[in-house]
Amino acid sequence: MKKKILYFFSDTGGGHRSAATAIISAVAHFSKEKYSQEMLDVFAECSGFLNVFARLYAPVIKYSPRLWGQLYYWLDDEKKLEQLELISRPFILKELKKLIELKQPDVIVSVHPLVNHLTVKAIRESGRRVPFIIVITDPVTLHRAWIAPEADRVIVATPEAKKLAVQYGLPEKKIKVIGMPIDPKFFLKRPRRAGRRFTILMMGGGEGAGKMRDIIEEFERKKFDGQLIVICGRNKQLETKLKKQAGQFSFPVRVFGFTNQVHELMAESDLIITKAGPGTIAEALAMNLPIIITAWLPGQEEGNVEFVARENVGRVSRDPARVVELVSELRSTKEFDEMKKNIKRVSRPQAALDIAREIFRFI
Repeated sequence: MKKKILYFFSDTGGGHRSAATAIISAVAHFSKEKYSQEMLDVFAECSGFLNVFARLYAPVIKYSPRLWGQLYYWLDDEKKLEQLELISRPFILKELKKLIELKQPDVIVSVHPLVNHLTVKAIRESGRRVPFIIVITDPVTLHRAWIAPEADRVIVATPEAKKLAVQYGLPEKKIKVIGMPIDPKFFLKRPRRAGRRFTILMMGGGEGAGKMRDIIEEFERKKFDGQLIVICGRNKQLETKLKKQAGQFSFPVRVFGFTNQVHELMAESDLIITKAGPGTIAEALAMNLPIIITAWLPGQEEGNVEFVARENVGRVSRDPARVVELVSELRSTKEFDEMKKNIKRVSRPQAALDIAREIFRFI
């Protein structure tokens, strides 16, 4: 009989789902026949009431990122998190326990901070001995909500994250520094064509954030001599406008909406301009792309911005004119090659495979 791995996530942003699917792909890379794998959106499956609040995440970060930052920091407090758990427990714990009893997993892997304490309690109340692994998808500065000392293993991306986890009360012996899980296809690189135009990939996360249109217009004003690949994500309005305008620019512009071909488009590119999502940064580093960050969420993504600047794997600016200047500066100096050397130093492209190996140890 196949061993069952159950993944807990919530669709509050695309990063948690991407992390889970990356680990699933890594497990399948080793053995599809030996393991049965299933992803569950905990709030959607176990609590319609809490799922309403989970669905508010996307509009809040889109229309009021400052409010999200205030909430993030306000909840980064042990007592407030205890109160939040007490409030949410009646709406989810009973159903979560039933789900564990029904699915009978051999191991549970969580990639979301708000389900961990409740999962520990649900496992205990189910009467089953199910190993519980947490994969923290905040690579540098993590929120206290991730920390559940009763977990069997907690996987972090960086030594900085490990230090914070210990500071927040997690036993050091339970922590492993492995990296951010990204799909294995991101390190099965295609050779890049020689002698082509300098190519920039522009992304703004799932919502197409980061003044992408303004940056493109600034490239036009400066007579950019390369080409742009633009991924608009779920921002249909931006995608439609850019596709209409694409032929009017003095340089080639290829426009995509939400796509599963990011790894192929990264393989064609020399540099990426993007929002500071942890998954996108890890994927860009795996593909050896220097980064220019143009947008980030207050709180959870600020550490990612600091990481990119500190490790000299990219630059940061919210100003479209400055972004275009940075591209020109990097291309005309040795800084570009220096960044690529730094990327090789800090990148952990095979983290998902190492996480899969760690999961196998508990089955």
